Amino acid sequence: MSGERDGDAVRDAQAGRADHAATGRTTGGRTAAGPPSAEALSELRAIDHGLLVPGDDLARYEESPNGLRGQAAFVTRPTSPDAVGRVLDWAHRNRVSLVPQGANSGLVGAAVPDGCGVLTTERLRTRFELDTAARTLVVDAGFHLSEINERLAPHGLHLPIEVGSDPMVGGMVSSNTAGSYTIGYGDVRRRVLGVQAALPDGNGTLIDLLGPLRKRNEGLDLRHMFIGTGGSFGVVTAASFDLAPLPRSRAAAWLAVPDERRIPAIVALFDADALVACEWLAPPVAELLGTHRPDLLQRLPAGDDHRVLVEYATADEHAERRLVTALAELAERGWVTDATVGPPDRMWEARHAVPEITHRMHPMLRFDISVSRTGISALRTGLTARLTEQWPGIKPLELGHYGDGGLHLLLPVPAKTDTAAVTRTVLDTVVREHHGSFSAEHGIGPNNLDAYLTYVPEPVRAAAKALKQHFDPHGVLRSTA
Repeated sequence: MSGERDGDAVRDAQAGRADHAATGRTTGGRTAAGPPSAEALSELRAIDHGLLVPGDDLARYEESPNGLRGQAAFVTRPTSPDAVGRVLDWAHRNRVSLVPQGANSGLVGAAVPDGCGVLTTERLRTRFELDTAARTLVVDAGFHLSEINERLAPHGLHLPIEVGSDPMVGGMVSSNTAGSYTIGYGDVRRRVLGVQAALPDGNGTLIDLLGPLRKRNEGLDLRHMFIGTGGSFGVVTAASFDLAPLPRSRAAAWLAVPDERRIPAIVALFDADALVACEWLAPPVAELLGTHRPDLLQRLPAGDDHRVLVEYATADEHAERRLVTALAELAERGWVTDATVGPPDRMWEARHAVPEITHRMHPMLRFDISVSRTGISALRTGLTARLTEQWPGIKPLELGHYGDGGLHLLLPVPAKTDTAAVTRTVLDTVVREHHGSFSAEHGIGPNNLDAYLTYVPEPVRAAAKALKQHFDPHGVLRSTA
């Protein structure tokens, strides 16, 4: 259930891209044995009457939408948290390895089976407990984000996670889904009030911390063991969320910004008001958009400046008026030379089109990185100089969520380029020189395990391994820990 994707990654996948992640593909280790015996499978079928085995249609459990393929020994589909616990106990007894899976929309291969069994939470769909007055929701792991927001809309509420895929609750929690609205509403970790998770400890343990409390200061907050950890320590079976009111009005604008160094201050000005999203296209990306989708480029301010997309969402009816007022102040300061204002859905079309264009560009190295938003300009300047000096044929394409520091770095690489050396240069610069992250949103999986082993400090990895040993002594759940 790990690695639920942000919008850019999703659109790359939906367009048919099957590039490997920039760090290469590596399979994580585990201590559980191989496929189960026929006798063990019979025992599992008694627990899970919906069990699927080779010969059944397993394709959608074995391949992610971005072309990562694997092989499942079986697919178990429990229908309740207790049944999940019984499946995990069975796997513990029989030394069988499992990979938890939600919507299987991850980008780093974390939910793609490598000969192990798949434990899907897609049939955990009973509980949907909405408290409109408290603005909280307790919901089972098998509900999709789209379903949740369709049910919440009549009540004037939403779970404000904006991604291009349609993840399930379990996957969103275990991968800490972020997306375009992170600056305005936070990531999934910010919205989770409680978690229920089944442990693979052989004791049938079900951790239930579902109480939708905004205040709970009772020592160790164990829910965070299951948020963003990729299913390493247990299978998320349900979660409770802090919901947000639907805005009464929204507005968006594309800005032309001649000096990238001004963007953090521009974001800060908007952020003090009603900003919920801030996206950015470097000039080469806008040029690429103009080549392939000139109709969409026409919606952006003319010229060769940096393009910044901002969205406002307000509890009153004046989002556009407030946005225009802020734009006037920026124009007076000389920070913005032009802007186009319009309905958010229309404004976002140009931004969403970029991954649909870049998927056709092969070979391509793709990086999901982050630094402080005040450090993006310095990172780009130094990294571009280093890359073009060592590999003159590389022309970086950069875009991303400038407001939260997330950067999608795309590197079309000429034939015979030493991609491993390019990757090391990029990640060394991001992590070691600029104190950033090699995985801003996508989480950890086989595709970026090498980066995890290289850049996560050894004491942190040792602590994760010790926790893994406690929660999952036989290594039932495949993980990087």
